[in-house]
Amino acid sequence: MKIKAHVAIVAVCLLALGAEALRPPAVPLVSVSPHFSLWSRADRLYDVDTTHWAGTVQPLSVFLDADGVTYRLCGRGDGRGVEMPVLPQESCRVGATTTSYRFADGKGLSAEIDFTTPRLTEDLDVFSRPVTYMTVRVAGAKEATVRATIAGAFATNDDRAKMVWTTNAVAGVRDVSVSRAEQTPFLVRGDRKRADWGRVHLVGPLTAPSQPLTTTFLLAYDSVKSVRFFGAELVDWWARDGKTFDAMLSEAVRDAAALEAKCRAFDASFRRDMESVGGAKYAAIAELAWRQSFAACTFVANKDGEPFMFSAENGSGGMIGTTDVFYPQLPHLLLTSLTLAKATLAPTCIYAASDAWPYPYAPHDLGLYPVAEGQYYGMKKGQAVGGGTDDTFRMPVEECGNMLIALAAVAKAEGNADFAGRWWGEVTKWAEYLSKFGYDPGNQLCTDDFAGHLAHNANLSVKSIMALASYALMAEMRGERTAAEKYRAAAKAMVPKWIEAEKGGAFGGGRIAFDRPGTWSLKYNLVWDRLLGFNLFPKEVAEAELRAYRQAEGPYGVPLDCRKTYTKADWLVWCGALTGRREDLEFLCAGIYRFLDETPDRVAFSDWYMTDSGLFRGFIARSVVGGAYMPALFRADLVEKYRK
Repeated sequence: MKIKAHVAIVAVCLLALGAEALRPPAVPLVSVSPHFSLWSRADRLYDVDTTHWAGTVQPLSVFLDADGVTYRLCGRGDGRGVEMPVLPQESCRVGATTTSYRFADGKGLSAEIDFTTPRLTEDLDVFSRPVTYMTVRVAGAKEATVRATIAGAFATNDDRAKMVWTTNAVAGVRDVSVSRAEQTPFLVRGDRKRADWGRVHLVGPLTAPSQPLTTTFLLAYDSVKSVRFFGAELVDWWARDGKTFDAMLSEAVRDAAALEAKCRAFDASFRRDMESVGGAKYAAIAELAWRQSFAACTFVANKDGEPFMFSAENGSGGMIGTTDVFYPQLPHLLLTSLTLAKATLAPTCIYAASDAWPYPYAPHDLGLYPVAEGQYYGMKKGQAVGGGTDDTFRMPVEECGNMLIALAAVAKAEGNADFAGRWWGEVTKWAEYLSKFGYDPGNQLCTDDFAGHLAHNANLSVKSIMALASYALMAEMRGERTAAEKYRAAAKAMVPKWIEAEKGGAFGGGRIAFDRPGTWSLKYNLVWDRLLGFNLFPKEVAEAELRAYRQAEGPYGVPLDCRKTYTKADWLVWCGALTGRREDLEFLCAGIYRFLDETPDRVAFSDWYMTDSGLFRGFIARSVVGGAYMPALFRADLVEKYRK
């Protein structure tokens, strides 16, 4: 059921590279942070102006002067209405850290552009640099010059603002930068916002005498201040010891060639690894997810110099540090860096342990990005009931379950529960809350809040069972055997009750809710039973679910549940790991791949889309796509490789 016709030459070239010819809805170019993010929403780089992830135009223009002729490679033009020829694009290839375009005129002239953001977790100082490299390689020309320009829109959320341009040099290379004349850090907050303070830099061209037809530019963002956490204004991780932006940028210039080579090697190895997990289509999804997952976050140092990482809830409210957003992202963090996993969990634990959070359940969020000063969601007057705020809007069962499972996953990986033990009082409160309210949840929201309130939610009940087993695991590691036995027994006792209450679902699977026979839903939370080694549920439960999903499939995958035809990409991949059978993973990923490849909605990887039409329903450029790495966590060899 094709929505659009592929650009044939792109498909042919990509197949020639030995990869699935995925046509991303939008192509990542600059993938640094929620405020500094650039995408191309077209098949060809010169068909449209580049945009921020939220869609606001931020023109990056790239021109090639070759043997007396000027060609346009990126963007719509020179901004003056001057027409110029394009060098025809042959292919676009998105890797984990690098997007590569190839152009050729069919007469011997060719060019390649690589956009590389070195999000490699082996070196978190480099990982945290707010830098993307753009390298252009030309062949078939006697003389060639590459020019690049950026617009003031890169450095303001208000295109009417007065901008200031400056030209300097860094490491002996030209540095053109732009900023707002009026600087007010943290004034702009919330969803779909661009950089509005600090300074955006275009550094280059860098050329090497040995490679005269290779030109590199750096796009970089000096935010000065990145996140405010309860009054403390925090800086990027690379700046924690007082390093200046110029010093960091000089290092980035120095490291350009080495990092680009390292990223190319990483991408090739990563592609092979992901293909070994779930095939070519799964690998293409995983590649597209890598930079987006990290680019929706900001990695900073807290006031004590410890690592904090905050996600921004892109396209779905603009909250910061949302618990049910970093929960689906968690597989990416567990696969690549336990430091990043703990840096993501710590701010929420600290907030929950403070006087600012008086509730017996875990918080939903920390505020509006980039200001973390207390929960925003579910605290508005419009959600007040009977003179007080309605707890059900705050997702109490959902967030307790998310935190307990996440903390247990870290503990399992480290072999101890020391990290969770720093906030053991709060962790215990959350387990106590779920022991009372988790098995048969009341009428409340879960992470799929767009679907509305639901009582007796069977998938949410599974999360509670997994969370209680998670608490028992951590208690055992801490030597608290009585508590461990109590909560393990509680989780185990709930399983046969759950299986009995779930009977009578559609297609032979389980119900969406205990009181709704003939219904069904994705039971993605069940995946932790295998991953954390609880083995509480008989394997027949997961097998029955997968049989049901095959009967519920639409043209673009399996819907989230029986109520609507939309689905969630992250949960589909999790369900693909329920049985451990590769054919189940490939089946569920095929629908996601078709959506990405065929949707006419040219937006960054959306995790919420329609399975009947292939249209995106909502949510753009979110970190939750990191959930794509759940199947990789079952491969001990890959976990060992990437955590190094």
